[in-house]
Amino acid sequence: MKKYFWFVPILLIAIGCAQMVSPTGGKKDITPPELVESNPPHKTTNFKGNTISLTFDEYVVIDNLMQKLIITPEADNPYTPTVKNQTVVLKFRKPFKDSTTYTFNFADGIKDQAERNPAQNLKLVFSTGPVIDSGRVYGTVKDIRNDKPVFDALVGLYQLSDSLTPEKNKPYYFSRTDSSGRFAIENTQIASYALIALTDKNNNLIYNPKDESIAFLDSIVNITSDSVTVEMKVFHSDITPPRVQRTIPKVNDYTLVLSKGFETLEVAFQGDKKIPYILESHNQIKFFNVPVQEDTVRASIRMVDSLGIELEWEQKINFLPQRGKERQRTPFTAKNDLPSDQPVTSDYKTKIIFNKPVFYFDSTLVKVTGDSLPLPSDIRYTWNSQRNELDIAFQHKAKDSVVLTAPKGTFISIEEDTLAGIKYKNAILDPEKFGILRGTIHNPNDVPFVVELIDKDFKNLVFRSEKTPFEFRNIKPGAYRLRIFIDYNRNGRWDTGNYTRKLQPEPIIVYPQELLIKANFEYEDQYFDLSTFQAQ
Repeated sequence: MKKYFWFVPILLIAIGCAQMVSPTGGKKDITPPELVESNPPHKTTNFKGNTISLTFDEYVVIDNLMQKLIITPEADNPYTPTVKNQTVVLKFRKPFKDSTTYTFNFADGIKDQAERNPAQNLKLVFSTGPVIDSGRVYGTVKDIRNDKPVFDALVGLYQLSDSLTPEKNKPYYFSRTDSSGRFAIENTQIASYALIALTDKNNNLIYNPKDESIAFLDSIVNITSDSVTVEMKVFHSDITPPRVQRTIPKVNDYTLVLSKGFETLEVAFQGDKKIPYILESHNQIKFFNVPVQEDTVRASIRMVDSLGIELEWEQKINFLPQRGKERQRTPFTAKNDLPSDQPVTSDYKTKIIFNKPVFYFDSTLVKVTGDSLPLPSDIRYTWNSQRNELDIAFQHKAKDSVVLTAPKGTFISIEEDTLAGIKYKNAILDPEKFGILRGTIHNPNDVPFVVELIDKDFKNLVFRSEKTPFEFRNIKPGAYRLRIFIDYNRNGRWDTGNYTRKLQPEPIIVYPQELLIKANFEYEDQYFDLSTFQAQ
């Protein structure tokens, strides 16, 4: 009995320790699983089954396979994937279409069980007819705005028809781009197709103009067994019709929020009731209850977006009734588009933006000093049509700083509240702390263009020019990019395309290198060649 009770604790301790100790030794498995057998075999012809199986050299798992597996042409044939040890089985509900070559691209949807290493370049091709189709097309997809490759873009070959639209039709053959923007569509029927690329953010193979970008070729593509190589540049083109998204009624104001921004806006009030308004943002209009309106104000509004799409409607403007004796107004505020840390040149320019239209402005109260001394009073003032934006400009010879002040009482809003005093101070720019960039444009066909210097992330415009040679002075040290667009319609801005109208975007050429601007340096010889473009 003593031996029995002595033996059991030892056994339990041994078992407990064995459960807690991790395996030791051996290198981490970094080898991806390799396909050793498939049914049907790769490039099989006359295949008649509806089950696909793949066997690997080690145990595998599937990872989101139904989203990652690309089958072309699209089979419209639901399937169920299962895994048993080293074999993946795809059971399809229906037989495959007769006399058709199918390509299965598995991406990284199959991985080894131990370390989750994905199978590399896993593809299966078979035909339900006597031959394997040999058509193929290769290429790259880039973003037209920055010339950067687009990852995971959908590139599709569409069967030709009068009713073809990527908003409703899915591609017959398709592929997705890799991290370098490259794509390959292989084993297609030798025929003519429309070639379209989409960013396809929701992976539904359908074009969503509001959120996705598109690229298309003007001509059809004749696919043969010889390699066809193309470059496509996607652009965003929100062709959805504009609409009133919502209204925000208050006691003192009434805001219209539109579904998209507008290029031009026209407001015409009906009858004798006219009230002030401002463009609060690129897609918002704010009307003010001045004079106080107890009844509905009606207005005819017409907007045009950047693609020329119009929206015209009748708007009923109803302010909320006042509660209590005192009207609670939104404070009257102003902001300056010239940051305090931005130095200025001898040509001083700034814009003051108010949150309400200005009813009264006393320009005699505005004072400008340079180096603590009064500057000449030849200040130029320009109001926008809604009187909520004031441009101020003047020349000066200050050496150290410029200060612009306007005391309380200078600005009074339409709601009769007074703006608090404002004071803007900016240092005078020292050219030795900035860089200069110069370049030329070869333009034998006199094509209209705009050259732009932008930040390295292609987000903010720094300088622009429509001349050659061009020169950008007083550039803050840092990294920048340079690009030029062909301004065919001479409107001074880049215009995107429109697939519905088969209109391509205005071409953009991005200078290949990033430009590193240093203080007190001049950079020469930036060059663009526009000889391949013709004026329209």
